[in-house]
Amino acid sequence: MKTIRYFFFVALGSVLMAADCSNKDSEFYNDVYMTSTDLVQVEKQASYVVGDILWINTDNFSRYLAEPGQATPLDVYTTTGGAKSFNFTYILEKKVSDTEWGIVPLGANLIEDQGIVEETELFVQALCTFKQEDLTDPSLDRYQFRSGITLAQPGDYRLSFGYNSTSANSVELRSDSFGNNLFLNINSIFTATLDGGGYYQFTVTE
Repeated sequence: MKTIRYFFFVALGSVLMAADCSNKDSEFYNDVYMTSTDLVQVEKQASYVVGDILWINTDNFSRYLAEPGQATPLDVYTTTGGAKSFNFTYILEKKVSDTEWGIVPLGANLIEDQGIVEETELFVQALCTFKQEDLTDPSLDRYQFRSGITLAQPGDYRLSFGYNSTSANSVELRSDSFGNNLFLNINSIFTATLDGGGYYQFTVTE
């Protein structure tokens, strides 16, 4: 009886593992990619003092995005089967020594204005949510997000995009597609925000 039970659990585990791999493979093969520019923006200021708010938005994230080499824009909403959101991540760090930076816990200093924002232990998860501005004019549809960080303490800070990302000039936005619909990955290039290391660096004074 023990042998039969052991065989049953091994077989069941194999089936579950196969099903899980199948789902992951299906999601992988449903991935498509494109490049755009400045879909995510930092609302930069010339200087910052304690109490200022650092804002991040996706005001340029239209439903219709121009593709290099294509005459007509891509309808990202239709392409993804009606994805209601796209996600990306970012991290705020503070300089703690000449050579070290530490992740800044945000808590109540993280402000949600448009879309959805959630803090984890390692990064901030942003969801750009689909909004129809005018039911009679789809060209006004967009994926909206705006979130702020109240700068509560003085110091040197840096903001980066994409947890574990190696890119120094872009952020990846991925559609929250469902079922067998395509998952669209948009590599959005920053044209004038990040330094050569992939950071937006700034100083907060008293």
